[in-house]
Amino acid sequence: MGGALGIVETVLPGLLFVAVFTFTLNPWLAIWISVGASVLFTLYRLIRRQAATQALVGLAGVVLSAVLALMSNKPEDNFVVGMVTNGVYGLVFLLSILVGWPLIGVVVGLVRSEGTKWRQNRHHKRVYMGVTALWVGMFSLRLAVEVPLYLAGNVAGLATAKLILGLPLYVPVLALTWLIVRSLYREKTSNSQK
Repeated sequence: MGGALGIVETVLPGLLFVAVFTFTLNPWLAIWISVGASVLFTLYRLIRRQAATQALVGLAGVVLSAVLALMSNKPEDNFVVGMVTNGVYGLVFLLSILVGWPLIGVVVGLVRSEGTKWRQNRHHKRVYMGVTALWVGMFSLRLAVEVPLYLAGNVAGLATAKLILGLPLYVPVLALTWLIVRSLYREKTSNSQK
């Protein structure tokens, strides 16, 4: 996740957007301040010669969101990129389940240098499908909350939802994924020792 700085880079622009919009009711000022924060994080990483990939990707997303809002003159369009991203991720994870190659299994197989051996174990494959479905659920929940707010033009609601359904939802899903995958391999280790 990029350590403490990566978490701050992820959360602060959105938090600034909500705070500025709440106190000023000026969505354009809120957009510019969130873009400015993202620019500062990117510059900080570049000046310190640190890996800036995460900051640059974040900056690109924030700038693209701001450009969409400015071009349409609709502040709620600041949230379109995030909704599209969640839709694409959700669709990719869902399709991976439907074709029998759950994405979590593919990733774990690569990380553990096991390739596709997990597919030979029906239990593992079912578990990976379930864990991948958990991720589909996260992306779907975000869309189920944010799309109606977007259609209603509720900028404050969108900003709040994005914050609540961002890291506070992502971290438990990631932790649960890790715990389930870890238990799968502990189970495998204890069975091989018997």
